Amino acid sequence: MNDYPENNPDNADDSIEEPSEPAPMSRNFYIVMALIAFLVFLILFINIPGTKSSAATSLTQNNWTAQSYSDASGILVPVQNGSFITAKFDPSGSVTGYSGCNHYFASYTVKDHSLSVTTPGTTEMYCSSPGVMNMESAYISDLVNSTNIRIRSNELFLYDAKGKPRIIFNQSAA
Repeated sequence: MNDYPENNPDNADDSIEEPSEPAPMSRNFYIVMALIAFLVFLILFINIPGTKSSAATSLTQNNWTAQSYSDASGILVPVQNGSFITAKFDPSGSVTGYSGCNHYFASYTVKDHSLSVTTPGTTEMYCSSPGVMNMESAYISDLVNSTNIRIRSNELFLYDAKGKPRIIFNQSAA
């Protein structure tokens, strides 16, 4: 005789147990999901003030060397070999630098990621190197027409009102 009733073929139950309905989600599950959705919303759509402050701080605490700019036709091109373009944004609201041939100076304001630069004053040197005066003119125009900034790693991006990149800088030694 079998001592275990569950193994006894005489004890077999002909009924098959139907799967039960899944338990409804608890209230806590919906609260957690709502919090996750809210955090995703904040990350994607809200600029966090700490990020803005660090962008403005990075802007003023670094020197910048342009790697590319938009030429007269609006195409992003590299700075000419043998030339360099620099920018130094002072916390007091002035930007100074070298534009390939001349030194320049202007006032700027930055709020959040919005940028406004006044038309710069420049020294009035003539450079005979081919294309340098055109590069300088395009750079100054790009600087004045830039309306937004973004800083990623060691790069500064200046964008126009349409979101098109105008100037890309790399952080340089002080």
